[in-house]
Amino acid sequence: MCGICGIFSFSGATIDGAGDRIAAMNEKQKHRGPDDSGYWHNTDGRVHFGHRRLSIIDLSPAGHQPMVSAKGNAIVFNGEIYNYRELKDKFLGGEGLHSASDTEVLLLLYEKLGPSFLDHINGMFAFAIWDAQQENLFVARDPSGKKPFYYTVQNGVFAFSSELKALLELPWVNRELDEEALYHFLTFNLLPPPFTMFSNIRKMRPAHTMVVDREGIKSYHPYWFPAYQDLSSSDETALTKKILEGLKSSVGLRMVSDVPVGAFLSGGVDSSAVVALMSQLSPKPVKTYSIGFKEQPDYSELRFAESISKKFGTNHYEKIISSRDIVDFLPHVVDVFDEPMADATCIPIYFISQAARENGSVVVLTGDGSDELFGGYRNWIRYLKYYPLFRMMHAIPSFLRRINATLYSLYDDDSPVYEMLWRAAHDQEFFWGSARSFKESTKRKFLGPEFNTRIGDLDSSTIIRGYRRCFEEVTGGSRNRDYTDWMSYLGFSFSIPEYYLYRLDRLGMSQSIEIRAPFLDRNLVSLALSLEGRWKIHKGEPKYILKKSLEGLLPNEILYRKKRGFNVPLREWAGGMMISYIEENLRSFCNDHPQFSYRGLHYQLARLKKGDKKVTNKIWTIYFLMAWFKKWMP
Repeated sequence: MCGICGIFSFSGATIDGAGDRIAAMNEKQKHRGPDDSGYWHNTDGRVHFGHRRLSIIDLSPAGHQPMVSAKGNAIVFNGEIYNYRELKDKFLGGEGLHSASDTEVLLLLYEKLGPSFLDHINGMFAFAIWDAQQENLFVARDPSGKKPFYYTVQNGVFAFSSELKALLELPWVNRELDEEALYHFLTFNLLPPPFTMFSNIRKMRPAHTMVVDREGIKSYHPYWFPAYQDLSSSDETALTKKILEGLKSSVGLRMVSDVPVGAFLSGGVDSSAVVALMSQLSPKPVKTYSIGFKEQPDYSELRFAESISKKFGTNHYEKIISSRDIVDFLPHVVDVFDEPMADATCIPIYFISQAARENGSVVVLTGDGSDELFGGYRNWIRYLKYYPLFRMMHAIPSFLRRINATLYSLYDDDSPVYEMLWRAAHDQEFFWGSARSFKESTKRKFLGPEFNTRIGDLDSSTIIRGYRRCFEEVTGGSRNRDYTDWMSYLGFSFSIPEYYLYRLDRLGMSQSIEIRAPFLDRNLVSLALSLEGRWKIHKGEPKYILKKSLEGLLPNEILYRKKRGFNVPLREWAGGMMISYIEENLRSFCNDHPQFSYRGLHYQLARLKKGDKKVTNKIWTIYFLMAWFKKWMP
């Protein structure tokens, strides 16, 4: 894992001080690669690449980047190719290479097979290759969106980087707010691609390639879709065998490394399964890491993590954080997230990443991705329960639907029932996946009147409709699929890359560690998405088939206990600090950024002060946005 950046003057114009520009971009991403720094430019000075290296595979200088082949092609690569040894033997003969790195294998595979080499690689990646013969850039991002890629095109120059903050070092990149992006963020608590909060910077979609030539962006399209399989003839025994074999293979691939590999261990199903399989595959005890909160037993799952550690003989490390740790960290959270991410779970992930680095684990495995793929959320059960009712409401005339929604809003305009009525009334999709922040039906109440006028009838359902169209295309528009299929697809294609993986990448990289997610192996993803809904949620049990596949591996105490995840005592420990910060800065914030209404935001604050626990996460979002704007949008 590394940090990459580059500048391509496709118009042919000279870029003054390009080497200094790359050096500044590299410096902004130093945390992504503290082990080495590199710079390269082509002979006519139109292409400039920069790289910060976190050495994982081939620690020698031979793995230095940017890497240039004998043909004059150059690559900057962020990520890992887990099956690079097999690919080297199959396509390159395993001889004649100058390094033992996966980077060189990538570059030579591109030269040998062209873009089709992406069909063969298994890994997480974002890379750019300068093709000296074609005189163009070939760019690709991995299927799950584990590795980031941001870019900007202005005045005949294409520039890219692993993090937004590096692009902001370029003098021609202005910090102009994208108001549509802000509107969507307030609904989803994330930014769907191609949006960033800056109007002139975009982010590349997962599973896409891009070609940039003398005319600018020549092509931009997907190269991979989940392969939905017909598993209707497979019984429970066959499915559990496939899932366990697929997960074990994925874990084994992700243990490929020339540095120590550890694991985050919460004591839940997913992280415990990963640790159990790692222990089977490793000749040495695995290092595992857990987080706890001082004097907050209601938030602790340490005893479950400890039981898994003992069962599989891991070298276990616990980090206990205090209220002081959280209060000290919160003002700096926006240093980590240059793209907004108001998620309190970032707090324990930051500290557990810190613990891993301090104890010698440069690579860690995690259980992320399982819940979306296998139906691990109990609130999904409620969606499945009420979906038939939603369809019935949707069948009545639209004017009656709107009347129902309006009447119910007089009773309670901040409830899930009202949101369901609102979506039915406005012909919107029922399940939105990551709509974690403010309801679409209520957020305009705290947006400024001029901003509301400018954005007109914009609504965030357009984002969900785009994913729904893709889902119909990928599945062939089959009408006999369970609604769970849509929920899992949206989770994988939307929530996972833009929320969970973005969070993991920034927090892990802030501590210079690489985080790998075995559940997001492209083959395992296709298998999981192909499962019928009855195998995911069965008689009220989330992740039914995954748990059945793990029964011979994990104790029932772990498999069938209630899911908790990374919960944080945010209200207890930081509620007062957030309230004070918002009260002290809210009026000046709204004056500086009239997209927001002081009265509307203050109402949310007053609710928390009156003891309304439901708005805790909303206050966290407001706090984060205010701090983010102060840091990144002066």
